[in-house]
Amino acid sequence: MGKIGLLTIHDTLNYGSLLQTYALYKAIESLGKDIELIDYKCKAIVDRETTYSLKDCRSVKDVVKSLMWHGAMQRKHDNFWNFMQKNMKLTETYTKESIKKANDIFDTFVVGSDIVWGTGITGKDWTYFLDFAEDNKKKIAFSSSVGTKWENEDREKVIKYLQRFDAISVREELAQQWIKDMGIDVQVTCDPTMLWESDFWKNMITTLRSNEEPYVLVYMWTKDMRTLNHAKEYAKNHGLRVKCQQFYNPIKGVENVKPVTLEEWISLIANAQTVFTASYHGLLYSLYFHKDVYYYNRENKSRMESLGQELNISHREISKEFSERATIDYDYVDQKLEEKRNYSLQLLKERIKDL
Repeated sequence: MGKIGLLTIHDTLNYGSLLQTYALYKAIESLGKDIELIDYKCKAIVDRETTYSLKDCRSVKDVVKSLMWHGAMQRKHDNFWNFMQKNMKLTETYTKESIKKANDIFDTFVVGSDIVWGTGITGKDWTYFLDFAEDNKKKIAFSSSVGTKWENEDREKVIKYLQRFDAISVREELAQQWIKDMGIDVQVTCDPTMLWESDFWKNMITTLRSNEEPYVLVYMWTKDMRTLNHAKEYAKNHGLRVKCQQFYNPIKGVENVKPVTLEEWISLIANAQTVFTASYHGLLYSLYFHKDVYYYNRENKSRMESLGQELNISHREISKEFSERATIDYDYVDQKLEEKRNYSLQLLKERIKDL
């Protein structure tokens, strides 16, 4: 049996990135395959997410990042890393200069999910297009995401690399159309976290507190006062308190929370009554747990637009002014999620059955 190397954006402080990594790894493993997670360090991602202890600071910017975030972020990173080591088999660490050595270990490379083909996020690191993989290696993309459309100057390079793949599926219909326009065959499969039913994720909840007062959860990466004000308005109207989950800028008048484990993050969503989020995976997990959720579509619009249309929840998107909307039809959402799960799992099985 050949060995599979999974390449994705795994070593990051983003909850969704690690959860989709874990979900796809476990799905492939559950199909009886020998798989390892490739511990690749993308320079652009490392540079963006690194915080320094004061003694290691090299600029004023580093000092500011250290004073504001280093302690909590280091705990979060350590917990994420421990989670990976406990639940997945990792390779040695590779960089752009050494990644070709992975050809000595793996017969097949699977790339995805997450925005691995978002060149603005990876700093145009073509490793995620498997530029290093030898011609005789099988190359599969599963639920890879593009985010925003590639620049025209990169089009020929993208085509060259995608033509080397044996099979491609992407996460969004817009990305499918972009690739089809290049003359390349491509299917749409679900985000890997959808490959598992909600009970799989409920088993990770460690802090279910039935006696806790109901709350509204705001999950965002930056200090966005518009989202926060919408949540506070909603909470006031319903007699609820507000928890705000974001690391960087503590906000007055709400309960600031900083989950440093995946279990804590999932629990925050599972225990919330209502969720306001601009996060793709924040929205997904709210749906998995049947939450009353409102979402904002600010960056990487294709994935949020596709999800809203597919699950018939576009009416819950807040673009400008906030107003309470019709409830979510969770019978329909669950049906569509099951359809996407079954189709995607079957396609994954077919792609790797002979490996």
